Amino acid sequence: MKNICLILPVLFFSCRQIEIKINNTDNMEKYIPAAVINETVKELEAKFPLADRELIRRGVTLTGDFWIAGDGSPEEFKTFCISNYSQDKKTLSDRFAKNMETVFGHFSQVGREMQFPIHVENGDLIPIDEIFASWSPFAHVNDDWFGNKLAMILHLNFPYYSLDERNAKGLQWTEDENAAVNLGLYFASRTPGKLQQQAEEIATRAELYISNYNIYMNNIVDEQGKRYFPEDMRLISHWGLRDELKSNYNDRTETGLTKQKLIYDLMIRIINQEIPRELINVKGNDYCPTNSKFFRDGSETTFEREKDVRYAFLLELFKSAKASDKYSPLYPDAIKRAFDQSLEMTFEEVETMFTAFLSAPVNEKIGELIGRRLRRPLQAYDIWYDGFKTRSSISEEDLSAKTLKQFPDAKALEKQLPHILQLLGYGKERAEKICQYIAVDAARGSGHAMGAAMKSDISRLRVRVPETGLNYNGFNVAMHEFGHNVEQTVSLYDVGNYLNSGIPNTAFTEALAFLFQKRDLDVLGFRENNPDKARMAILDNYWNAFEIMGVALVDMYAWKWMYANPDAKPEELKTAIINIAKDVWNKYYASIFDVADSPILAVYSHMISYPLYLAAYPIGHLIEFQLEQHLEGKNFAEEIDRIFRIGHCSPNVWMTKATGAKLSVEPFIKAATDVINDINTQIDD
Repeated sequence: MKNICLILPVLFFSCRQIEIKINNTDNMEKYIPAAVINETVKELEAKFPLADRELIRRGVTLTGDFWIAGDGSPEEFKTFCISNYSQDKKTLSDRFAKNMETVFGHFSQVGREMQFPIHVENGDLIPIDEIFASWSPFAHVNDDWFGNKLAMILHLNFPYYSLDERNAKGLQWTEDENAAVNLGLYFASRTPGKLQQQAEEIATRAELYISNYNIYMNNIVDEQGKRYFPEDMRLISHWGLRDELKSNYNDRTETGLTKQKLIYDLMIRIINQEIPRELINVKGNDYCPTNSKFFRDGSETTFEREKDVRYAFLLELFKSAKASDKYSPLYPDAIKRAFDQSLEMTFEEVETMFTAFLSAPVNEKIGELIGRRLRRPLQAYDIWYDGFKTRSSISEEDLSAKTLKQFPDAKALEKQLPHILQLLGYGKERAEKICQYIAVDAARGSGHAMGAAMKSDISRLRVRVPETGLNYNGFNVAMHEFGHNVEQTVSLYDVGNYLNSGIPNTAFTEALAFLFQKRDLDVLGFRENNPDKARMAILDNYWNAFEIMGVALVDMYAWKWMYANPDAKPEELKTAIINIAKDVWNKYYASIFDVADSPILAVYSHMISYPLYLAAYPIGHLIEFQLEQHLEGKNFAEEIDRIFRIGHCSPNVWMTKATGAKLSVEPFIKAATDVINDINTQIDD
């Protein structure tokens, strides 16, 4: 969470490869001898007899781990430690907090402005936009702060606490103690600025590639050449394709089923990289994904497939991440940086949770219920079954009719944000205070939220708004992003110490955003009187988690494979990921759907634009479920405000403070099992 060297996810058109160059003279091999570490510790213990000896040793040892030959001799290291160790930790911590907010806050603001053209629909892109967007003001902070030894002073005085220690002790720490521990999480790697800038460039190109991966759906035809989608429908992969597929569960006719099958076939072509290059973001060429026939000007013709661009980007992202491994002694590979550092949950812990959830017997029973509801055999794409939502009784047209009228553009949505909070239970004054720090932009991509990093800045809500206005799907996304923005604002402005601002990891902000997203109908004034609403909400959330956990495992195992095969070519990676997706499918899904070897779990664009991020979503569903259980019978706005103010601590500590219990899959599995057993009992009766 606190590592400023994370690769920020951003976007690109071409797949021009970047050579990853490392300055081998700036290596992180052990330079300070153990004897010097021991001598330094002894002298500090003598100089500060009342200081905690364990913390002195840990601080000196960690500083030695980051010290390289260019920083000075071992004797100079010893002198530095003795001169810069401070007993007044509170004053030192406060000074770091004040200056870090200034630096990181303004850098975050600058970076956001540089990315504005590629994130926001504001005219045509020009080539220089790509260069500005890929430049990161953060890239050389590591070089500068290790070079002037500010990072060394930080490590010396605020040594790193392991995840186990943070989980075990976090509930007992005071605000100042927690801030000191959080400070010790900064500068966990010493990646050179040049590598960080190269990583930014690769990430920017990858995100731009994904954000411009649109399909004009009127050009998608069946084997008889028949069209099914509106002329102006342009869907981004995978988000737009998936949401359109889900929306057709409201259409029980053969047309709805055909549209779903066409989208599924199109997704498979994207995964296999068999899709015509001239279909991506190009209007006018027809394509049948079922038989892969391509038509130009009404005549069937040959085409050039996209080749393996998708997987070439993923390899470049992997190589740029791997180049930083040697500079990160606390988290020596990208997987550990994504899990142990960013999620503050280990890969093994997450994998164990996911596989336990995916193996639960109730999954088969839910699949049988879906089959009965659909009155047909399940298809692989029914992992996106959307029929448990109570809005399934409300037509998509009715929902969109209201949102299109209410939110004709991004500014109309921004103007109504305080009213939306009031509809969720916030008082007028509180709602207006929060929303003064949130602005709305029309996104080029599917949408995202960008939080501020200093109290004088604002958060940005980005959502795709067509010229016709915000349709229901767009509003649903906007509610999710708005949840992020409210969390970002409250956990920054209403947390006492800047070092405690934020939440444990991205999964938590996803869970908090889900809480807002699922209340979209309440905001729109559609009151659902379905007595099964609560039970259906449990099954809906459960099925969403069941789907995305498999996707996350594919992402996780893909990175394991790349580390085991670092010299792989794009085609080899494509084959590997497709096989991984099929393996995960066959192990956890095939028996439920009676379909083997589907690679559909590999379709998610997050794998490219947000590498190693997917695990945050299913964890978010687990968190959301426990939060919803906790919120039952309580004032939503008051309790959410309290929870947002908890600030940053380890996930288990945060969950305990928020709900009184640690994170677990068992309550969710039990609740879903109880619902299914109750439904089956009613059917039997």
